[in-house]
Amino acid sequence: MTPARDLSYRTRLVLGIGGLVLLTGAAITWLAHRSARQSAEAMTDALFREASAHAVDETRAFTERATPVVEALRQLGVESLVLDDPDRLTRQLLAFLLSNPGMSWVSYSDESGRFMGAFRSEGQVRIRQTRVAGGKSPTLEYEVMPDGTWRLARPETDSGYDPRVRPFYMKAKAASRLVWLPPYIFYDQGVPGISCAAPLADRTGRFLGVLTADFDLNALSTFVARLSVSPNSRFFMYTADETLLAHPTRRVVTIEHQQSAGRLLTLADTDDPLVEAFRGRLSGDPLPAGAREVFQRFQFDRDGAEYLASTTAFRVGDDQVWVVGAVAPKADFLGEVWRSQAIAAMAASGALLIAVLLAALMARSVSTPVLRMIGFMRRVGAGDLDAKAEFSGSSEFRELSATLNQMIHDLRDGLRLRHSVEVAMQVQQQLLPRGAPTVWGLDVAGHSTYCDETGGDYYDFLVLEQPAKDTLLVVLGDVMGHGVASALVMAGVRSVLRDRIAEAGELAKLLARLNNALSADLEGSRFMTMYLAALDARAGAMRWASAGHDPALVYDPVVGDFREDSGGDLPLGVMPDTAYAEQITPPLAVGQVILVGTDGVWEMMNPDGEAYGKDRLRETIRAAAGGSARDIVQAVLDSLKVFRKDRRPTDDVTFVVIKVAASGTAGEATSSSLNQGQQGHIPAGIPQAANSGARVAA
Repeated sequence: MTPARDLSYRTRLVLGIGGLVLLTGAAITWLAHRSARQSAEAMTDALFREASAHAVDETRAFTERATPVVEALRQLGVESLVLDDPDRLTRQLLAFLLSNPGMSWVSYSDESGRFMGAFRSEGQVRIRQTRVAGGKSPTLEYEVMPDGTWRLARPETDSGYDPRVRPFYMKAKAASRLVWLPPYIFYDQGVPGISCAAPLADRTGRFLGVLTADFDLNALSTFVARLSVSPNSRFFMYTADETLLAHPTRRVVTIEHQQSAGRLLTLADTDDPLVEAFRGRLSGDPLPAGAREVFQRFQFDRDGAEYLASTTAFRVGDDQVWVVGAVAPKADFLGEVWRSQAIAAMAASGALLIAVLLAALMARSVSTPVLRMIGFMRRVGAGDLDAKAEFSGSSEFRELSATLNQMIHDLRDGLRLRHSVEVAMQVQQQLLPRGAPTVWGLDVAGHSTYCDETGGDYYDFLVLEQPAKDTLLVVLGDVMGHGVASALVMAGVRSVLRDRIAEAGELAKLLARLNNALSADLEGSRFMTMYLAALDARAGAMRWASAGHDPALVYDPVVGDFREDSGGDLPLGVMPDTAYAEQITPPLAVGQVILVGTDGVWEMMNPDGEAYGKDRLRETIRAAAGGSARDIVQAVLDSLKVFRKDRRPTDDVTFVVIKVAASGTAGEATSSSLNQGQQGHIPAGIPQAANSGARVAA
């Protein structure tokens, strides 16, 4: 059986690019369709919201004009309203009606059954006065003439009207506050209306009667007939219990102009199939308690057609909840979108076909240089760093050839540089002490860690026979910066220092020679701090000189205190011919611990950006002072590691610890004389000499 062959790179590239273009085109088409649909839906939502909000605003403006009218009449009250004179009181009510166009009625009714009101009817302003007497309700109706006079229009001996049993009167009296009534049929006129009613009381709070401001709801039907969001949209208005308030083509009262006969229609009575389908989607309370207005949008199907619909529930006063309903065919909004999408799909299909053909041609032009690049990378991966990238084709591939060739050239240089740095690191490590010297009366240890492969910190131990036997010269320096340049300066200083070791008897003179040499060579581009100390345990003496370096920390466990001797001059290399001074410390005492370090110790940072500091260093020395110099070095290193956690050091860390094991002129005696208790004895537990130096590059 012949094994199946993998498709070639060129074939896979053609198929891959063609498939990618095809999928991309399909995704773009789908996204365009989705975006267009979302845009149409967002536009529809905005149109429904805007039209419904306009209806709500107009309705509120239409009805809520009654509230200030009624409140103003209540404020006038018994002080200004002429309640005992029907004619004068009626004129006052007429004035309020005339100042509020669109209002249908302004009236007052009292406990005796009197009713006085001004109203609009068929373009005329009229006055009506009714009273209850002898079981009858004689009524006078006047027409208000343009000059303000009244002309009797229709007297009735018994209209049968008693305001005290009408809904507005009973509800306002029972509530003892301003109320909005549900829609009802105005008596005598037989038209749908709504009333804003408020009780009127005297100063003692005794109920006198009811003031009202009324509106004819037929105006709302005229208003909603003008609302539109599309050519075939329809708006209507109803209450929370589905009582119809306004409809563009239906009357909301079964019988008009038959006094209070007839009834208000509900949504179920409209014989409108769209309203019936709309009603079937309604559920629950249209306006939750505490809300002032709620908009909802939904969809439904009717006779195979899709419709968009919305409800906007809002409050009229504190008592009534009305709803603006809207319905429109979905095709009014999405029909054009659907047609545009069909055209776009056809255009996209043609474009995709052309793109696939172009992709095939492009794949052929791309695959050849890519295959050459694969061969080139395989040669480089096999170790051939002399390979040359030569790709034909477009300018991008030629630029790629040049870039890869430059990368290989840089890689060769980088490998050579890395090898050189490794050699430099090995050489610098060999320049540091391999161990601590054996010096009478002194226990010595040192440590150096570089933050790079090479560094600029330097320490050294030199045992001298001049000016006194067993004199230990301790050297510690810190070159500005770190890395290869600092390491070269450090190596040069070490060479000069060891060449001038004969001058160690004069520390200041030695620093001056080093300074002049560095100033001449570096010309101020770098500088170096240095601390020199010459210790003679036999004489119990220590001399030191500093070129801008931090002073040594001297801990005396007998008194438990630390000492830092002040003094020092400019760093090396700053200014030629600088004069340096040699200092002498107080006599050495057995058990004293001396630490000389670079600023990389106390300036070590933890992840929070906090420095280690000299206070922590002192506490570490104090805690470890009972051990050897090597123990103290290790204690400091452990403390630094715990403090910095996982933060990488940013500076070299170098320090030297010297512990005084014995002191005094008796040190010149033989070991046997020392054991006989002569002055300068070595206490038990303190080693006479230690070989505990350390050097680390990290």
